Amino acid sequence: MSAIQKTLLRNGRIVCMDSADTHASAVLMACGRIEAIGDEEGLAALCGPDCRSIDLGGAVVYPGFIDTHSHIDMYAAWVGYPYCGGRNSLAEALAVLKEYADGNADAPIVFGYGYDDTAGRDHRGATTGDLDALFGDRPALLAHISLHAAYANTAMLKLLGIDPASQSGNIEVVCENGRPTGLLTENMAMAAIGRLPKTTHDEFKKGLVKAMSIYNAQGFTTTIGGGLGLGGLLPGDTLRALGELEIEGAMTVRCHLPIINNGYENAYRNGLLSGPGSPHVRPHGMKIVTDGSIQAYTAAIPEGYHSRPDVRPEPLFTQEEMDNMVWLAHSQGQQVVAHGNGNGAIEMAIVAMERAQARMPRKNPHHLLIHCQTASDSQLERMKACGFEPSFFVLHVWNWGDRHKNIFLGPERGARIDPCGSAVRIGLPFSLHADTPVLPQMTMRSIHTAVNRITSSGEILGPDQRVSPLEAMRAYTTYAAGMCLDSANRGSIEPGKLADMTILDRDPRTVAPETIKDINITGVICGGKTVYGDYGRK
Repeated sequence: MSAIQKTLLRNGRIVCMDSADTHASAVLMACGRIEAIGDEEGLAALCGPDCRSIDLGGAVVYPGFIDTHSHIDMYAAWVGYPYCGGRNSLAEALAVLKEYADGNADAPIVFGYGYDDTAGRDHRGATTGDLDALFGDRPALLAHISLHAAYANTAMLKLLGIDPASQSGNIEVVCENGRPTGLLTENMAMAAIGRLPKTTHDEFKKGLVKAMSIYNAQGFTTTIGGGLGLGGLLPGDTLRALGELEIEGAMTVRCHLPIINNGYENAYRNGLLSGPGSPHVRPHGMKIVTDGSIQAYTAAIPEGYHSRPDVRPEPLFTQEEMDNMVWLAHSQGQQVVAHGNGNGAIEMAIVAMERAQARMPRKNPHHLLIHCQTASDSQLERMKACGFEPSFFVLHVWNWGDRHKNIFLGPERGARIDPCGSAVRIGLPFSLHADTPVLPQMTMRSIHTAVNRITSSGEILGPDQRVSPLEAMRAYTTYAAGMCLDSANRGSIEPGKLADMTILDRDPRTVAPETIKDINITGVICGGKTVYGDYGRK
């Protein structure tokens, strides 16, 4: 019988993030779990003769970071498509799409994503005319950065069964002068994305491996998915690919995966959502997309938008429909993961949960309200009372903050977007996310933004909504572990928990707050194995 292989991480600053805020200089791992914490001398007796020793060189070790909302499956499927964001004009974005089209003559649909219509000089989206001029009869689709809208050319409209020469009766097919402009929103945009050719199984697996490596490089050992079944990706295909990768030993990120609402009942009935899952893959819960996106003008904001006060979108469901979906998942002991950007959608989700809890109280259910960007303090208080916890998209402050103030919400509402500070004052646990592929994973920038709330122009937006570095780190560790329904195994560095850790070159809690964004992630350990960085690999 072979001896158990142990690994000692020494000469570091171990920030355990436990209830006692324990700090240590060494941690001992065995069988993918944490065996003990302390100092090198004190742990020597537990190491044994064949213990592997890794010198951290003074690096800082935190519990493995947990991403509480992104679309790793969609990101993986789109690895071969061009990202058209970060451009100064529509022409530049279309040039990226044209380069892809020219290099992929056999692609049945020319597709790119990430275009941000209010970021460049044009302040407009693409039209059928813009896309027709470049791509002719080839179907072409450019997804808006929010993924709640997309721009289609004439050939793509025809592929979707939309008459390009007539007024559409579907409000999600935007028309002007009696014909579609090319802009599709919400369900229609997602239907268009769903027409993309299916990625082969092997290519999808390769995409997942690449996506996980990118997540690892940003410190992540766990992710909560954005909803299996979105974007034309079948839940069974994703789970099969992840399952095979786990058997092959290629999983480097643990995946907690809610099912999109229209596929939930089938998944539950077939037992897919029962039990704890495997070490790396757990399907659980129902994802409900309650409204759209603020920057696409489709979020449910009853008061209207600052620059377009007449635009007041409704939620995507009636209150009765929302009540029924929330009750179904809640009553079956599942997690509700509700997307809500606008305060109208947030209110609908809270009302539904209050009614579900009145019928069947559940203590600490850790239901998730994703984005939760325009929640009032009173709504946050009611969330705490009914068991909803927010995952804030705080990177909005940095990436869109100036536009929230000047275009979308106005100075007063824009200043409290993603109200982390209010959550802390109320005592409501919260987490943070980047919603990849909406934005690339950028963890230290996200933590920096929660602490400093500095926009891309350098303005402080809503100083009263800033939080301490400790609270920002909890958002990616201890608080986020509760939202994975697994605080017993992750979120802090304690004996018996998973050996999932993220290594930094400096401590966000001790550096000057304005330098947090400059901290480097130098290593990631998942299940006791180094999945990013050189620690123990040399």
